[in-house]
Amino acid sequence: MKSHAFRMAAVTAALLMLPLQCLHAQDGSKNQEPKPKPKPETETEKETAPAFPLKAAPGARHLTDGKGKPWFYNADTAWMLFLKLTKEEAAEYLKDRKAKGFNTVQVMLTGFVGMKNREGRLPFGPEQDFARPDEAFFSHVEKVVEEAGRQGLLLAIAPAWSGCCGEGWAGKEKDGSLKPLNRNGEDKCRELGKYLGRRFGRFSNVMWIMGGDMDPDNARGEIRHLALGLKEAAPDQLLTYHASSSHSSTDVWPVDEPWLDVTMVYTYFRGFNKAWNKNQPDVYEVSHAEFAKSPVRPFFLGESTYEGEHADWGSALQARKQAYWAVLGGGFGNAYGSPNWNFPPQWREVMQLPGAASLKHFRRIFESRPWWTLQPDVKRKFLLEDERPTAANDSATAAVAADGGFAMVYLPSDRRVKMDPAVLSGKKPAGWWMEAATGKVSQVVDGPRESGPWSTRPPAQGDWLLLLDDASRGYPAPG
Repeated sequence: MKSHAFRMAAVTAALLMLPLQCLHAQDGSKNQEPKPKPKPETETEKETAPAFPLKAAPGARHLTDGKGKPWFYNADTAWMLFLKLTKEEAAEYLKDRKAKGFNTVQVMLTGFVGMKNREGRLPFGPEQDFARPDEAFFSHVEKVVEEAGRQGLLLAIAPAWSGCCGEGWAGKEKDGSLKPLNRNGEDKCRELGKYLGRRFGRFSNVMWIMGGDMDPDNARGEIRHLALGLKEAAPDQLLTYHASSSHSSTDVWPVDEPWLDVTMVYTYFRGFNKAWNKNQPDVYEVSHAEFAKSPVRPFFLGESTYEGEHADWGSALQARKQAYWAVLGGGFGNAYGSPNWNFPPQWREVMQLPGAASLKHFRRIFESRPWWTLQPDVKRKFLLEDERPTAANDSATAAVAADGGFAMVYLPSDRRVKMDPAVLSGKKPAGWWMEAATGKVSQVVDGPRESGPWSTRPPAQGDWLLLLDDASRGYPAPG
């Protein structure tokens, strides 16, 4: 979140963004609308309640719910939900996010240092003593967590935000005095973790985000003890770590760290110059790097460019690009962000930004197939050629199911690409285009032959997902 000042400056521009208009296939397109036919409802359409808690099996690249069903992480970022909104407003917000296809919301438990909630309460009083949590503050949090559970939403909670830019709980103040994590020390941090685990451990729809936009070296011991306390008191709740941009959890913690269950990756894109590291890789690059690590650990994109920030950089298209890149790069999901990380006065209008609405289609198309079997096409055995250059915030990315049942290619813009359908398990491919902005699906009728490379381009301008199935699998129309 480098930096929160940049994000606030972009709120007005975000509110002026108009909804994206549907893009239609050009005249003479060789693609046609699929004939309507009965198909099984996706989990998103059924709106069935997930079976929390989530689990991360050893050696798995994804999470599962209590019934063993793979969990697709489609998160919204509302860092200040507990502090800026009333219980009723929070319920309204969560209902909207659920309706737009989000199944997770990322939040801060205690906000920035010195921040009060809507009732004027500090989490630990004016002394910031972890041994003296404010009952009214945490009681309000419990009510919002309960509401999220009723709506079938996971809350990924950062207990003590480290902070990129002096706003957090870790390190030192400008005058050299210690910030609250360091001032309370390792023992009190351990006890705070136990307190939070006991208080919130009864909620099966909670996971924890340690750190917060910062590598842990300014409070490594304190953060570790806070995490160990949480894990001791609430062993079934998953933990991850939010490092600084361009770093993942396992870049800054040992791969065998006992409390670290899930990895978060975080980056912007090449050419982004407003973060501490001016050499920000693209999302698919950090995803490919994380996928290659051993031992295997499930990962997701926890933060990238927020819609509505940094002028044209924070477009709905950018929000979609990084989401598709993360999952096709081997991750189990993505976190979307907007100016509603901090809930400006116009937060209800911000809820309607087009990028957020379009991510419902992102979730649906992946959940229409066994997405957890996808392996990134790093060596380009499927996607042979792309007219656009790599590492330019506009690259096509692809992934293939481990059993060859299907393959996907995401194209951020119009271009011709060449693919080899031989990666599929069957001889006869079936193809589908999905317009990423609208979710509109059309069947590819000039599709690949039974053998040999195949070249194609999207039906129209905009960003598109191409899905190729092994036709013998009998998959329904996607989305």
